[in-house]
Amino acid sequence: MKSKIRVFASFCLMVGVCLLTGCGADSTPIGKLAGLQGKVDVKPASAEAFATAAVQQQIFTGDSIRTADDAKAEIQLTSDDSRIVLSSNTFLEVRNFSEKDLRQMNGIAVYKISPQNRELKIHTPSGMATVLGTVLRIDVNDKETIVTVEEGKVGFSKKPGHQVVIESGKQYASTAEEDAIIDIDPLELEKLFGNDNLAPIINPR
Repeated sequence: MKSKIRVFASFCLMVGVCLLTGCGADSTPIGKLAGLQGKVDVKPASAEAFATAAVQQQIFTGDSIRTADDAKAEIQLTSDDSRIVLSSNTFLEVRNFSEKDLRQMNGIAVYKISPQNRELKIHTPSGMATVLGTVLRIDVNDKETIVTVEEGKVGFSKKPGHQVVIESGKQYASTAEEDAIIDIDPLELEKLFGNDNLAPIINPR
């Protein structure tokens, strides 16, 4: 009888700890908000609503970040100092960072990714970009994704079994006929990556 009571007490203690700490949750931050400009909100995985972000705020798997008009956020990844810069009206979800899995639902983001031993996957409504180590920009709305590569190369898949490879100095639009990849003039490329306020290539809304 005493043995059963001890087992039951241990079970209750374990349940209590799980409720307090989030049993099975990944409590290791994947990065932090290294810089903010304008209105930026974060929704933690455990929360039901967005709240105003703070500089140096830690970001975890399952968190979502959104920027408003004329806003900007810079995420510094803890593992290798890679950076993700979100321009205005952009929504990014850290789906599962242990699986290198992100989702950019709309807006403009510049990814400065250090060489990886595993592909970083960036999902959009039009497909998925895969990155090993590069500098790229992704413009997204609900109908189109445009990938521009400044350094390295990026794969983009619109469906399983389909992939185009975009190399440095080139741009690809998911709506392009016959998967056409175009060259970008160096001056235009500099504008796409060099300005503090990134002008949209497509309407992000």
